[in-house]
Amino acid sequence: MNMNELQIEQLFQFTRKHYVEWYDLQSELVDHLANGIEQQWQDNSKVRFEDALQIEFKKFGVFGFMDVVEERQKSLGKKYSKLIWKHVLDFFKIPKIFMLILFSATLFYLLRAIDVATDYFSITLGLMLISFAIAATVSSYRKKKREQRNEEKKWLFKDIIMGYGLSSGIGLIPFHFFNILLTRTSSFSNINAWLLGVMSFCFVLMCIMLYVMLLVIPKKVEEYLEETYPEYQLVKQHVNQDIL
Repeated sequence: MNMNELQIEQLFQFTRKHYVEWYDLQSELVDHLANGIEQQWQDNSKVRFEDALQIEFKKFGVFGFMDVVEERQKSLGKKYSKLIWKHVLDFFKIPKIFMLILFSATLFYLLRAIDVATDYFSITLGLMLISFAIAATVSSYRKKKREQRNEEKKWLFKDIIMGYGLSSGIGLIPFHFFNILLTRTSSFSNINAWLLGVMSFCFVLMCIMLYVMLLVIPKKVEEYLEETYPEYQLVKQHVNQDIL
């Protein structure tokens, strides 16, 4: 005995009711539940759909689907981290490594030559990073609103990639990095040259990471979703046809 389309839709509704909002996880759980229910029907065809569903759901334990969600988040989080470092490490290869060296050297000599007061620099740097974070957050919010109007399905990996809140927090690391090291000096000219060189390099590297997280990867989000979810393009085309 196989499940019909109405029952499959009920399973999707069941996963949404239990706080699974991402289509990829919904599909995986629905497939798991459906297989379990059909196996029960093979053993006893008189079992009601609702009863069979509750039996399968109880197999997930006290926390229901939350353990599955957390495991998938960890897995895709690792995938996202590897993606970030893949793009960052590109700057250690020719020709981008010359850009990394140039920016680091420029920042080093600029700070040494201008004799900038550290407190003014910290304030200016903080305002720049906060402004960038706000702009990225606003852009993300507008994109989510457009997707909601178009009734696009949610994908967990996409939410991780577009998680501007975390990205913005990481983006403030260079600001704190400078602040901590500069608490005992009034000017960059008073800092040891080797230390200032390392600071300049680390600052540029962190800015590159921020650039990758907020601009490079989000621009390629469709490509990464298609690589992660073979069914992504088909689902997207189906949604667009429904909208038309």
